[in-house]
Parts: sequence; structure tokens; C-alpha cells
Amino acid sequence: MWTDYPQLRNREELRQQLLAGKTIEQIARENGCSRGTVRAALKNHGIRRPILRLPDNTRQKLRL
Repeated sequence: MWTDYPQLRNREELRQQLLAGKTIEQIARENGCSRGTVRAALKNHGIRRPILRLPDNTRQKLRL
């Protein structure tokens, strides 16, 4: 169960890992759990993939 993993219980820490570009597989490997466990944590926290951070100049070009 995803609640057995402290890093997965922390919504902001999990979100930051995704923003840093880590894949679900990388997060699972680092926590010693399955990809399904990471996906369950993401779903529980309401975090949707993909999270994309655009550079400011790109955001301006796209008028976001």
C-alpha cells in the first residue's frame, strides 16, 4: 500500500519529484515499490501526469 512509503505520503515531495523530471518508474525504484504503488499515490493525491514546466520565454510565446 502506498501509505507504507513516507515519500509517497508527502504530496508536495511527490509533486516536486515529477516536476524535476523523474518518471514513475524512477520514483518506484528509489522507494523500493512498484509503479502501481506510485500511481496509486498520485491518484490519491490528485496529481495528474504529465506535469510540464515551461520556461518563461516559451510561456510568453504561447501566451499562457
